[in-house]
Amino acid sequence: MKKRFYFFGLILLSIIFHAQVGINTSEPKSTLDINGNLAVRSVSNIETVTSDYTFLMRDNSTNGNQEIKEISSDRLFHSSTAYYATKNGSWSLLSLSLGGGWQKLNLTGNSDTKLGNPQLFTDGVYTASKPGIYVVSYELQLESGVNLELLGGKKLGLLRNNEIWEEKSFDGVRVSLLGITLASIPVTSSGIQSIVSLNTGDTITFAINTSGLANLGLLTNSKVNLYVYRISS
Repeated sequence: MKKRFYFFGLILLSIIFHAQVGINTSEPKSTLDINGNLAVRSVSNIETVTSDYTFLMRDNSTNGNQEIKEISSDRLFHSSTAYYATKNGSWSLLSLSLGGGWQKLNLTGNSDTKLGNPQLFTDGVYTASKPGIYVVSYELQLESGVNLELLGGKKLGLLRNNEIWEEKSFDGVRVSLLGITLASIPVTSSGIQSIVSLNTGDTITFAINTSGLANLGLLTNSKVNLYVYRISS
């Protein structure tokens, strides 16, 4: 008799634990279905929202079954990711397998990072840690100035997943008359700013096309600045 009592007791407890409970409704749609207001008298306060926190929101997509669902704080506060690196000369270039004179900056996160996660930047290549829309900036500052003729045809390049995304030739100012160059103002800097969509693991490579450039020191003695900033998800 006791065994039967325990058996039926277990069945009853199982029904209670797995039942749907409705408040102000005879047809609950979930484990707890409240047809009315919900008041909470005391909650903790936080100063900063991080990815450790989530929000509870009501799903109105289905009539009569408006569940409370969890949403990541990244969806509302896109959790910007900023990276900045710079080096004042004494850098070098590494070969790219693209051909055509393209080489990437030999900058690395451990020594050249000024802001952000240095592990995301290796040998001139930035790897996205989150999907989103990114602003990318890349600038070379030729502090002493270089004549445009020495840099003619050379380019800065941004590569997305090893494919050219943006490129820009070094530009300068020439003063000419009847097709004869009378003066040429030295190039002091050149840069690229772009917006690019990246998925997690996608890469941005900071490169230079040096085809035909005899003196690489004209570039590698300059100051390079670059940054990557995630503006939305």
